[in-house]
Amino acid sequence: PLAFAIEEAHQRGLELHAWFNPYRAHHASATSPISANHISKLRPELVRQYGRSLWLDPGEREVQEHSLKVVLDVVKRYDVDGVHFDDYFYPYKESANGRELDFPDEASWRKYGAGSKLARDDWRRENVNRFIERVNQAVKAAKPWVKFGVSPFGIWRPEHPAQIRGFDAYSGLYADSRKWLVNGWLDYLAPQLYW
Repeated sequence: PLAFAIEEAHQRGLELHAWFNPYRAHHASATSPISANHISKLRPELVRQYGRSLWLDPGEREVQEHSLKVVLDVVKRYDVDGVHFDDYFYPYKESANGRELDFPDEASWRKYGAGSKLARDDWRRENVNRFIERVNQAVKAAKPWVKFGVSPFGIWRPEHPAQIRGFDAYSGLYADSRKWLVNGWLDYLAPQLYW
């Protein structure tokens, strides 16, 4: 289906960018059963139950390798014009019994973060930063003409600029989209504006 979609898009003068959620493994509203070759079955140690959904842990280096391999598989096998990430890096906060749940990354934090000089939130953000930079480098090495972009939540930080209020993607999703753009790790941002 992807090859067909690309061909049809190109015949109409349109680019086709492959859209990824690099860490969401299974959404709670999914109706189909999880297949036998799903990562939660083959590598359950990389998957975390968070709320009612399954997530790959961005702090696990093997997770980053897995997600990067998936992206590169698509880039190398298909004539996509771009690679595009949704706004999910660490997930939006879940609650249970009126309490906010922390993402269950204690194992990766102990393995990779606790000994660093970073606070846990900064370590989480650095996991995402490192992944964004690596994806950009790998995509450009494979096919320099393929664009890399992200649709981050529309507010980088509240009060930037001063009149902006709302959810803080920097502290809530550990997504520093401004840094990615400033450092040239993206070709574009397409912010998701829900207001």
